[in-house]
Amino acid sequence: MSEQMTAINLLNHHAAKRLRQLREQLGMSRPKFADLLGIPPTTLKNYELGYREVGGGLFLLIANHADLKQHLHWLLTGAHTNPQQEA
Repeated sequence: MSEQMTAINLLNHHAAKRLRQLREQLGMSRPKFADLLGIPPTTLKNYELGYREVGGGLFLLIANHADLKQHLHWLLTGAHTNPQQEA
């Protein structure tokens, strides 16, 4: 990343890294994870590699997926939620 990044570009870069980390932590290939999300594998690859901005549509898919929604806050912010704050 040789050019100076704007704040949104930096946030997107971190979200893309976390998306890949989540996929890898789940032990899933790109095609399997993309299928789980209902998106083409090339789209997922473009998100992970930063060729495409991770947008609200993807986050909505994750937020509404029974097996993935618990990861949404971390994907968006990089912070794990504190269970005591949710009570």
